[in-house]
Amino acid sequence: MDRKEFEAIAPAIRESVVRMARRLAPDNAGTGFPDDVAQDTLLRLWSLRERLDSYRSVEALALTIARNRAIDLLRSEKGGSHVSIDDYDSPDISPGPDESLEATEAEEKLSRIMSSLPSAQQAIIRMRHIEDMEIDDIAKVTGSTSGAIRVALSRARNHIKELFLQQDI
Repeated sequence: MDRKEFEAIAPAIRESVVRMARRLAPDNAGTGFPDDVAQDTLLRLWSLRERLDSYRSVEALALTIARNRAIDLLRSEKGGSHVSIDDYDSPDISPGPDESLEATEAEEKLSRIMSSLPSAQQAIIRMRHIEDMEIDDIAKVTGSTSGAIRVALSRARNHIKELFLQQDI
């Protein structure tokens, strides 16, 4: 991979890495931690640039490198090597049994509703709310306009809301 190709993919990879680092350690999101992880990841990718063409997904490689780097930084912050990333993924307060049951039922209902949507709406909802992509990025991926994506998202959300509020689903 040459410099121009790397410079073309670097901003998107950086954005994905920063997003992931914020999710891994939300307590460190305002400390520059996500930027440090992104910088280290891009430097590592640059050092691997000669071999990047052999990977199926450079972004997947970047996210793996970033996750490992985040773990290293979190370990050094804690002062030991016995830190697990799971310590940062789970909230301190666990829900009660009633709340867990309600959440499980709501997730199952939402899953059924999602599967009833047309595949295009499913894809747009997943990209926006699960993969946390920006509307402009979704438009590029789908070959559509930002306005059309906004309209499709609005329609899909309204459809999900209507079905979710119905008691017979």
